[in-house]
Amino acid sequence: MAITKLKNNHYKLEVFYPKEVRQILGVTTERYRKTFRTKKEAEQAEKDLTQKIQRVLNEKSARSFELNGHIKFKEFYQTVWLDMYIAGSTGRSRQIPTATTISNTKDVFRLHILPMFGDYSIKFLNDNKDFVLRTLMKKSQTYANIKIIKSYVNQVFDIAELLEYIEYNRIEKVIRYVGDPKKQQLKAERQLNGEALTAEELIAWLDATNEDYRNGSLIMQDYVLFMLTLNLGDRKSESYALQWKHIDFENGYVSLIQSKDKFGNLKSTKGRKATKFKIPTFLIELLKEWKKKQKEELLQLGIKQTKEQFLFTYANRSGEVNIPVHVDYLNYRLKSIRRRHEELTQTNPHKLRHTFSTLAREGGATMAQISQALTHSDIKTTEIYVNTPNVVDLSTYEKFEKRLDEARQAK
Repeated sequence: MAITKLKNNHYKLEVFYPKEVRQILGVTTERYRKTFRTKKEAEQAEKDLTQKIQRVLNEKSARSFELNGHIKFKEFYQTVWLDMYIAGSTGRSRQIPTATTISNTKDVFRLHILPMFGDYSIKFLNDNKDFVLRTLMKKSQTYANIKIIKSYVNQVFDIAELLEYIEYNRIEKVIRYVGDPKKQQLKAERQLNGEALTAEELIAWLDATNEDYRNGSLIMQDYVLFMLTLNLGDRKSESYALQWKHIDFENGYVSLIQSKDKFGNLKSTKGRKATKFKIPTFLIELLKEWKKKQKEELLQLGIKQTKEQFLFTYANRSGEVNIPVHVDYLNYRLKSIRRRHEELTQTNPHKLRHTFSTLAREGGATMAQISQALTHSDIKTTEIYVNTPNVVDLSTYEKFEKRLDEARQAK
């Protein structure tokens, strides 16, 4: 064994593997070599390695050595975990993720997880759970969706344990103690400021949108998209996926059976639900008018309108026409309306969904009715969207008073 000081003031450690150890571990190299920044780190590594070699000799097992655990977190993610994740072999569900989910997962690792842990070895992180805890706690102060980070980090160490890169996952318990302060802060702010437009604020939006449509600042397609999404209370991705075959003009229904992901691919609606919405007469007439106008516009481009035609399309920068609108299309249209009418309260498509459910509740709709309209599977989810306090009328008090009167009369 030897620790040698290098010209760059780092320290090189060399440790000889006994022949028996090499046979048990399945390694061909005779020596362990690694460079450390300080002599103290090299001495500690020498001590740890000596103990592990002795355990291998005593136990006749490679598990106690955890040689593979020295792989960097980033390398393990890229060469081992990611392929298993794409194949649906990580996590509890064992479901193959969609292309959108894979893309989002890669973004979470690239933007958040790898900057924190990428350059550390799997073994170092597993042995230093206090470091992992402190790092995640710090992240939770600035990142609201810390839950997904905790889940992915734990999955990485579960797979490392499964493949015997480490003896067992030591961080699983400790990361449970990482809270979500940023998420709670944002929730409190939303509750304070309100997640829905008031009736008066929405009327201002409707007046501005109608004005822009009348004077030509807003084309008919964008006007129809806004009005349909608002009055259905649906997700913008579901509006984007509408085709004329989903509109029943004769009976006045719109069927929501599909949505679009951020890449423009068709997929099932959230919860894989198919829902028919009865829509008001003014929307039916507006859709009839738009269908007629769209047909004329498509004919000018040499395109025949069919039942498969999407309601909302655009021409991209490459010159391609009749392309289904992109994921932020409605967001941009709402921003352009507000730029022309600065007095409007800021909103977005998701806030319109909150507004629809909140005003419906204030207008007398039950939670069950709103939950059905929003296609929620759990009414508790609907309660998040209804941003209005529960109103208690006098009926409960009257029953209270009635019972007191009965007691008085019985005396």
